[in-house]
Amino acid sequence: MRRFVGAVVLVAALGGCSAAETPTPSAPPPPPPPPPAACLLDTAALGAATGLSWTPDANTASDTRCVYDPPGAQRPVEGPAFVTVDVTQDPPTALGTVAELCEDGSRAPVGTAGFVCRYQGGNVFAAVVHDGRLVTLSASAVPTGTTAAQLVVAFDQQVAALSG
Repeated sequence: MRRFVGAVVLVAALGGCSAAETPTPSAPPPPPPPPPAACLLDTAALGAATGLSWTPDANTASDTRCVYDPPGAQRPVEGPAFVTVDVTQDPPTALGTVAELCEDGSRAPVGTAGFVCRYQGGNVFAAVVHDGRLVTLSASAVPTGTTAAQLVVAFDQQVAALSG
């Protein structure tokens, strides 16, 4: 009887042991979705030129508009400061029409199909034809921590990159 009980215990113990199953490796996560088409600025270059870090507002971004906020920058007295990019299907000839927003004498050409200028009391505006569409960049105000001149340089760099 002892032998029988011992054998039952041994069989039960051996039956409960099996080779550890190797877990099936999980599939790698899918790549992040591409950013909306209007979020086409190089934020590293924009930050280097302005001294501020810029983040696209993912909640409002679309294929026709993207807003870049300088998180952590103090709000200027005149209100929030941000940069917007608008992409339209307007023909390249519309570049001259949007240039009418520029203050007299402030428009400077950039690349072969773009410009940067001042408008509305010193704010910065730029436009470029990119992939057959009109792209405009505008600053709502100059954020605390940078200058209008730095924004002009940043917009100039962005327009040059888009027109090339």
